[in-house]
Amino acid sequence: MKKIFSLIKAVLTEDMNLFKISTKKKNNFTKIVLPIFLAIVLMGTMYGYSEAIMEELEKVNMEFVLLALFVLFVSILTIIEGIYKSGNLLFNCKDDNLLLSLPIKKTTVLFIRVFKFYVFELLYNTLFILPAMIVYGVHIKPSSIYYIVSFIGLLLFPIIPILISSIIGVFITFVSSQFKGKKFIQTMLTFMLLLGILYFSYNFEGLVINIAQKASSINNIITKIYYPAGIYIELIKNFNIFKLIEFVFINLGLFIATVLLIGKIYFNINSKTKAINMKKSNRKYIIKTSKPIQSLIKKEFSRFISSTVFVTNAGFGLVLYIVGCVFLTIKFDSILETFVNNVPNFSVEFIRDCTPLLFFAFVFMASFMTSITSSMISLEGKSINILKSLPIKPHTIIKSKVLTALLIMLPFILIGDIVVFIKFKFNVISMIFILIASVLFPLVSETIGIIVNLKYPRMDAKNDTEVVKQSMSSAMSVFIGMGLIGITMAILYLALQAEISQNLIMFVLIILYSILYTALEVFLHKTCEKSFNNILV
Repeated sequence: MKKIFSLIKAVLTEDMNLFKISTKKKNNFTKIVLPIFLAIVLMGTMYGYSEAIMEELEKVNMEFVLLALFVLFVSILTIIEGIYKSGNLLFNCKDDNLLLSLPIKKTTVLFIRVFKFYVFELLYNTLFILPAMIVYGVHIKPSSIYYIVSFIGLLLFPIIPILISSIIGVFITFVSSQFKGKKFIQTMLTFMLLLGILYFSYNFEGLVINIAQKASSINNIITKIYYPAGIYIELIKNFNIFKLIEFVFINLGLFIATVLLIGKIYFNINSKTKAINMKKSNRKYIIKTSKPIQSLIKKEFSRFISSTVFVTNAGFGLVLYIVGCVFLTIKFDSILETFVNNVPNFSVEFIRDCTPLLFFAFVFMASFMTSITSSMISLEGKSINILKSLPIKPHTIIKSKVLTALLIMLPFILIGDIVVFIKFKFNVISMIFILIASVLFPLVSETIGIIVNLKYPRMDAKNDTEVVKQSMSSAMSVFIGMGLIGITMAILYLALQAEISQNLIMFVLIILYSILYTALEVFLHKTCEKSFNNILV
């Protein structure tokens, strides 16, 4: 038993970071204070949402529906998060060779893995559901039985989501080991989750009122379909010790079943994935030759799609652009009304006539809020030395990164353009200007991004998250983009007030940004070789 506790303590110190915080300097702030602060912020946000929902539910005397909603919501989030983490927490762990070489039973190793998975999801659950439990306690002031049942519930709620996510995670791990499908599935799940959060945030007020109006039906559906939510609500409304014991034993039984189920295939899959990886490394490859720029673009694109955090960070804004274009075509009148109410001196008819210019501005904002190249050099890491050794000019290498980013962005922007063109039927000149802008603005944005990344490379990052979300070049690119957006929007506003022709405004902006791009390209051509060769790992 002492050995098991020691192993659990050792295993729990690795890969348990809920917030992906990783810095070069390890100190008490980054290890303790900052995670606690982020946890408090997240729990405060959940508390605010809970309060808003509770206010509406109190009007219909259905306060307990708040808990049913959060139990279901947190379980779904846990399943999604569990699918991500199951591969890292259960399979192909870095300490596999060490643990399996020790005089410890394999079943013990598996128990430690699953227990670590459980602890992670318990912490994850608590951040979301505890605020809702506190809100319910503050408003209803229940007896001590409520707090006992809720504490037991917190301990047991992760078990069924772990069972589901483990089964899905095992399947994904097995499939991805042969078909490399895991990154794609992870990315799609992330996009779905982010879009769901965005939709929920945008429609929060309406959803809360709708929940209150249909509270009884919603509660019946949740409690009948999802057992943990149903038994938990039943226990806090009409406590029954036998129901509580049943709840505990069913969940413990499922936890044991999870361990036994994974145990049947765990070591088989673990060994097979390693064997498959060995086979892949011994394959004979047919080498195809192509032009340097083509090979570099293929390499950059492969690097892009292999990183879930890179795809999510860059791609979500592009997906959001298409969603925005579709939303613009469907809800144009309500958007127009909101715009006129917030921007003085413009009538509805005048703004309707200026729709091509407004969409031109939307293309501009979408282009400058996304910077893919600001991370591309930093993501090379130690392999930058291999690039330096190639008989290729640094400018060609840098240009390939800009072109790759442009090729990633263009399909999304052009799809959005087509959607809007079909709906609004702009005149030919306006459509030509918008199409030119759809290529020019991303080109300027990505050229700025690569220049900034050459100036502030982050070559010592331990993972892609540090580069994409926490590096100086990523932050500076965003700030520069926001600055240009502010300046350009101010020009558009003044031009509209002066009643200048919108086609003339678009033409002038295209000329200005063409000059800016030319200047950036000249600067890059003169300085990129020195900057690139000065990058040290």
